[in-house]
Amino acid sequence: MSFYLFCLSFVATLLFCKIFLHIGNFKRTQEGHDTSNKAGLAVTASIILGWILLQASSSIFCFPFKNLTFGLYPFLIAAAALSMYSIRKGKVHRFWVYFFVTLISVMFIPEDTLVFNGIFPLFDDRYLTALLWAGFIAVYARMDKLNGATVIQTSTLSLAFSLFLLVTARAATYSVEFCYYPMIILAGLITFIHYKRYVPEASLGRTGSTPLGYLMGLFFVLLAIKGYWMAFIVMPTYYYFEFIYSSINKFIHRGMPEPEPTSFLFFTSWIVRRNLNVTGLSKFLFKVMLGFALIGVVLNSSIHAMLGFDLVLFLCTMYYMFYWGRAKVPYRTMFRDAKDAIQQVSGNVKDSVNTVSTYIKDKNKK
Repeated sequence: MSFYLFCLSFVATLLFCKIFLHIGNFKRTQEGHDTSNKAGLAVTASIILGWILLQASSSIFCFPFKNLTFGLYPFLIAAAALSMYSIRKGKVHRFWVYFFVTLISVMFIPEDTLVFNGIFPLFDDRYLTALLWAGFIAVYARMDKLNGATVIQTSTLSLAFSLFLLVTARAATYSVEFCYYPMIILAGLITFIHYKRYVPEASLGRTGSTPLGYLMGLFFVLLAIKGYWMAFIVMPTYYYFEFIYSSINKFIHRGMPEPEPTSFLFFTSWIVRRNLNVTGLSKFLFKVMLGFALIGVVLNSSIHAMLGFDLVLFLCTMYYMFYWGRAKVPYRTMFRDAKDAIQQVSGNVKDSVNTVSTYIKDKNKK
């Protein structure tokens, strides 16, 4: 596929998303109705249209869909179904719906293709893939309650996926079409961000976060088929941390008569409430999530290096988050204070030694 055709798909997706959002939400916004679900539907529809145009304009024998029996269309239908289902909460727990959809989705992967590279038998391979995929969607749906998190995480993952071909050591395994599909997702998100400037109350909601989690999980499954299964663990590191942190908080507050809103249970929300400073936090989280995503892409051939850099970035992130909004102490002041403290401790030790020595001498004289 030529670069010009990709640009055409990119622009078409942007225009479709903008028109869909404007027509679908403007009247409801004026009437005071919630626009979050409609925004998620619009972004999902724009991505589906962009992927269909991209698939129709390129060869069917291109990665990542060359080994799939029916191409990408079953996965697009599943994404649309999840988006529509998420408009209202049903009687069945959402996770089991996610698991049902992912279990059907893995059936469209050819039998000679194993996600875990032959570690498990075919049935276990498919079952475990569907289970992890459903869990990943559940993480995405939960994290949407943290304002802007879904847009930031999806943007960084999509950007990293689009760069995968350029940095992987086994570029010959992939076709250039692999880079275009995540860029279509970026197109829809860019349009949503533009629209949100004019309608601040609009958000993706579950109708946006659920299908986006499904599509991100699809990319991770396709990478795992090629042997890059560690990307699933490393690239969404911060998302996993916030999910675990909020789950623990939710468990702790479960017995309170008036539990805190779910949005207050995240670590980022706690930092903001403690320091009362949100300036630049979104940009910082974007850099952090992009850093985790790039670690999973660039260092995919070395598991130890990947985990090492991932841990270092996570610890640095925690350090900056704890001191977010506070005045930065110059290094010169830190060294001077440390020097004064060492001198003071040394003086106290000398005084103690002298006191003990004097006491011993006086006792011996007696």
